[in-house]
Amino acid sequence: MNKKISYLIILLVIVLIGGYFVFSGDKGVENLPESSNTTIHSDSEFGFEFSYRTGPDGYVLEEVRPTDLGTNFIKALILFRTEDTEREMPVGGEGPPVMAVAVFDNPERQSPQVWADTNVQYSTINLKIGDVSETTVGGASAIRYMADGLYVSENLIVANGEHIYIITGQFLDQDSDIRRDFSPLVQSIRFSS
Repeated sequence: MNKKISYLIILLVIVLIGGYFVFSGDKGVENLPESSNTTIHSDSEFGFEFSYRTGPDGYVLEEVRPTDLGTNFIKALILFRTEDTEREMPVGGEGPPVMAVAVFDNPERQSPQVWADTNVQYSTINLKIGDVSETTVGGASAIRYMADGLYVSENLIVANGEHIYIITGQFLDQDSDIRRDFSPLVQSIRFSS
């Protein structure tokens, strides 16, 4: 009789432990936010990559190339919140805040600060709030500053090889999704050349 009870207790414990793992595993999957999808954008043309959230609570990437080829502007990768792409944009109105990576030629290999000061139409450094600080992004030399325009934005000007990258995160308030998601985007940037 003792052996039967011992086997039943062991069997009951195994069933309880197995049930715990089965049910707790299912709950964990159900509780994952839909926005947990992450996409890596690799740009082989310019040798960099970054990751960003996708899905209903994430972002949609659009690439924009210039129509006027007389400038050093090459392209911009713009991240719109998914919910903003589902709204009708006002004709002639202002768009929503975005995160963006813009790529420019820098054949003179100017430092980020010199490039920003001589290209204020792109850098918006003339609208800066507070101080400019030196930093690195993906191992490349950069400057960082806040600017105030239509939206407040955090800006990084990065010099890597013969290119300048302007990385911008625009936001309406400090608690916005874009404000929270900007730092992980910047930290994910890697340069291969």
